[in-house]
Amino acid sequence: MTTEQPHDFQDDSQVAGPGQLLRNAREQLGWTREQVASRIHLRLTLIAAIESDTYDKHTSHTFIRGYLRTYAKLVGIPDETILAAYDKLGLTPPDNIDMQSFSRRSRQQANDSRLKVVTWLVILVLIALSVAWWWQSTARRSAGDEALAATEMSATIVVPSAEASPEIVNPVLIEGAVQSPVAVDASVAAPISAATGTEAAVSAPVADAAVATVAAAGVSTLAVADDATTDPAKAPQLKMSFTADCWLDVKDVKGKTLFSGLKKANDQLVLEGPEPLKLIIGAPMAVNMEYQGKSIDMSRYNNGRTARLSLPQE
Repeated sequence: MTTEQPHDFQDDSQVAGPGQLLRNAREQLGWTREQVASRIHLRLTLIAAIESDTYDKHTSHTFIRGYLRTYAKLVGIPDETILAAYDKLGLTPPDNIDMQSFSRRSRQQANDSRLKVVTWLVILVLIALSVAWWWQSTARRSAGDEALAATEMSATIVVPSAEASPEIVNPVLIEGAVQSPVAVDASVAAPISAATGTEAAVSAPVADAAVATVAAAGVSTLAVADDATTDPAKAPQLKMSFTADCWLDVKDVKGKTLFSGLKKANDQLVLEGPEPLKLIIGAPMAVNMEYQGKSIDMSRYNNGRTARLSLPQE
């Protein structure tokens, strides 16, 4: 067991530094530097630097004062004595230096904050400009699609075929029909011509009326017969009507694009081209389709995906 011997620390502090005072107290207790370092949890090199009053210039004076205070409590020296001896070394900077350093740091932080605000403002402006550019591009693209769809719609309007127009009656047949009653009237008029002149004069207008009646009947009969032999108007090759907006692409067997673009709700589209026709439909359930007058069942495309089909279907 070691006993503390009385020691006049106040007198020694007048001439000795804090490191010498601490070293003297440690030696009086019979402790080694390793024991002190282990008890106050400091590096051995730091204990040696404290006892020799050689302090790292990069170490904060607040930390150094804390080390000295801890060491002083361990060896039984008053804190005030060690700190006063440390202040006499002249190593502690004046208070105004610390304040200036803090002021410069505050100004630097303020400048950094302003720089961050300006940077964020620039980023937000760039984002806003990008969004505006994207919106304008989308609007122009949509307007171009609508114009293209309108142009191709007007280009694909089917002119009624000549087969649907009324047939002109063959004048040769009409002429034959007229001539046939004339021949009949000639055979009928033969006995009439053998009669008296009065009878011939009276029967002349009768014969003319009979000829006109037979000719009219012949013309009517030929017209009815010709109408009966005329083919009915053909149904469109491909007819489509739309219940909602739908993108559509139609090509013929040669790869020629018959239509490509956007159709609006309530629009109709009629197309003609060499078969088979290749169709890509973006919204199949929004299309009612007829091929050569027959309706095409689109219920199998109710999964919401793009439909790809060929007409006529295999």
